[in-house]
Formats: sequence, C-alpha cells, structure tokens
Amino acid sequence: MRHYLYIAISLMLMCAALSCDKSDDVSEIFTHHEFKITGITFDGVKVVKEVSEFYAGDGVYWLTFSEQALHGMLQADIAIEGNWHAEGNGRTLTISLSRPTTTDGMSELCRKVYGILRDATAYSGDKNVIRIYKTSDTYIDLSSMK
Repeated sequence: MRHYLYIAISLMLMCAALSCDKSDDVSEIFTHHEFKITGITFDGVKVVKEVSEFYAGDGVYWLTFSEQALHGMLQADIAIEGNWHAEGNGRTLTISLSRPTTTDGMSELCRKVYGILRDATAYSGDKNVIRIYKTSDTYIDLSSMK
C-alpha cells in the first residue's frame, strides 16, 4: 500500500512541476526601463567597425518601453517612436514604428538598427539585457541603463 502512496505523490509532484508557467513577465522585462543599444549582428556577422557610433554620446541609441509605446533616439536628431507588443509564451515581439517615416539622413548602421526594430519578430533576455531579433541571425543587443 505504501508503494502506491509514493507513486501517487510522485505523479502529483510531476504534474505540478509540468504545469508551472514558463512564460516571461513581459511587463517586468520591457516597461519602465531605459535601454542602450550596445551591439548588432547582421546576417550572422557581428558589426564591429561602426559600433563606436553607439557610444558617440549619451543621448544616442537608446530606447524606452512604456505599457504599449516605445520612444528613444537613434542618431543625434533622429527620434524613434512607435507601439510594441510582446507575448511571453513564445517570446514574440512586434513593433510598429510611427517615427521616423523615412531612413533619409541615417547612417548605414542607423538604417540597420531601424530595420531590425521595424521588422522585429522575437526577443530574448530579461530586464537587464534584451536581444531583439529580426531573424535568428539578425538582431540588436540592448543593455539596461539603470
């Protein structure tokens, strides 16, 4: 009889472990954090030469996510705004940019960052470090500024 009790308890513990929520807390990860863009990988190649542009000044290449909106600054004088939506279960991410409406006047690096944000499909990470993916081999890295 004791054998059946151990089996029953083991099964209940396994069911409890399997039913745990594995989804991310999207709000905790994204909202009310200011992120600095710190890296970019484009078509599987880590961009190195132009990355010094990310550190050209404190006021460039940062993003802030609020409940549904995002805003930030790419290059000097190129603000970025839009809406975002993420799903914690599949770590999907979509971003709809309302500003800027054109890539005119952007550096090549800025155009790449803009394109990745505009065509974002997924994310990984936590409230300290986030990776935003366009594809599995094209993404940008962000680090929390707080």
